[in-house]
Amino acid sequence: MPIKKKIMIIEDQALLNNMMQKMLSNFYDIVCTCTSAKDMMTLYEKYTPDLILTDVVTKDGANGIDYGKEVKEKYGKKVKILAITGIPEITFLDNAKKYNLDGLIYKDIDSDSLLTSINQILNGYTLFPDNYIYNDENEKLKNLSAKEIKIIKLLCEAMDREDIAKELNITSGTLKNYITNILNKMGFDSISKLTIFCVSNGYIIPNIKK
Repeated sequence: MPIKKKIMIIEDQALLNNMMQKMLSNFYDIVCTCTSAKDMMTLYEKYTPDLILTDVVTKDGANGIDYGKEVKEKYGKKVKILAITGIPEITFLDNAKKYNLDGLIYKDIDSDSLLTSINQILNGYTLFPDNYIYNDENEKLKNLSAKEIKIIKLLCEAMDREDIAKELNITSGTLKNYITNILNKMGFDSISKLTIFCVSNGYIIPNIKK
């Protein structure tokens, strides 16, 4: 009988955590579960799972993608990391790719699709959506550049313009032009309306810190 691959689950919603454990334990060895991505490195080094299945926004706001980056930087291909999220935050997909995670999927998939995704990643494939999920409400977001998205995120975190310019190594005048272009693309006449729209709809999750 073949040895089951080992999986660690990071999910702070108790019901979903229990459901995934029950379903995946039929096919894999669930070596541990936890509720915060802050524990990812410690638990990985203790249990050395083949795959870490992590929610993106976990207990106390710990970001599974950020902590996955740390594990990947230290252990590389020894571990597979699959992020899962139900939040349409516009930076999650790009960051998961940039930090060399093995995949990102959305929580609206069914059990069979989750199993298929895990199996594909364990077999050496990467798995990402073709693009961020757009609909009629957020269609204009896909016209934004990476730097424009970064500016919106910093604005949503209530950073003042001078600090944003320093963060991005641009002048205040250049930042002003970026903001004007963003407002025109998004169809808003003020920064406050734009940030309220982005935060209230979950397109930007401000202040996800370690």
